[in-house]
Amino acid sequence: MSFNLDPVSPGHAMAGEATGVETPSPPRREAQTADILPYVVPMFAYVALGGLEGYLPRVGSQPSPTWYPIAYATRVAIVTALAWRYRETWKDLRPVPTLLGLVLATATGLLVTGLWVGLEGHYPSLPFLGKRAEFDASEISHGARPVFYATRMIGLVLLVPLIEELFWRSFLIRWIIDADFRQVPIGRVTWISAGVTSLLFAAAHPEWLPALLTGLLWAWLLHQTRSLSACVISHAVANLALGLYVIVTGDWKFW
Repeated sequence: MSFNLDPVSPGHAMAGEATGVETPSPPRREAQTADILPYVVPMFAYVALGGLEGYLPRVGSQPSPTWYPIAYATRVAIVTALAWRYRETWKDLRPVPTLLGLVLATATGLLVTGLWVGLEGHYPSLPFLGKRAEFDASEISHGARPVFYATRMIGLVLLVPLIEELFWRSFLIRWIIDADFRQVPIGRVTWISAGVTSLLFAAAHPEWLPALLTGLLWAWLLHQTRSLSACVISHAVANLALGLYVIVTGDWKFW
């Protein structure tokens, strides 16, 4: 990945040489809490509500097939409401990717799915990262199962890509470059910002190795397309493919 580490505007250098006067830079400030919360609240609500699922009643070794679907539907409803409440962040989705960007996004998303499935069992687990609930949806009654599948796919394909990409690759990747992240154009990626966000993305997933590679791939995609929408689309493609894989194969550990 060829990330631009610290671009300098040629126009500014020429102006300084021509006038011999150093133009004062505008005062810089850190982003305020009100600037950051719209990116952070939906993401952290999703994580926190997911953590509460560990306290649900259990049947054997897995969450209750009665309570888990209700809890997940509630989680999706609450986080969707928060995402709508902070929808001013959606302006970051512009511009939409070009046709080439769309192709790159789709291919990258499918590659990500291949990494998550193909690397399974080929790297050590890290107990401190926790583990997924591995909820077996086949335990749900036949009548309720399609409703759960639909809710789960809404969460995986529509909600998660939106809130995660706004957090990881709109807010955090820019905040690492400059505390006043709003001054950093979307699509600017440095080696440090790509590396740190990818490491943190890996730390947020039990599947740390594919998550690390995924973070790097989506940082690369952001840099190549200069479009956050490309990352959202790629994330949605990856989650859709993985969700269909789980439903078809019954390999529930990826849910």
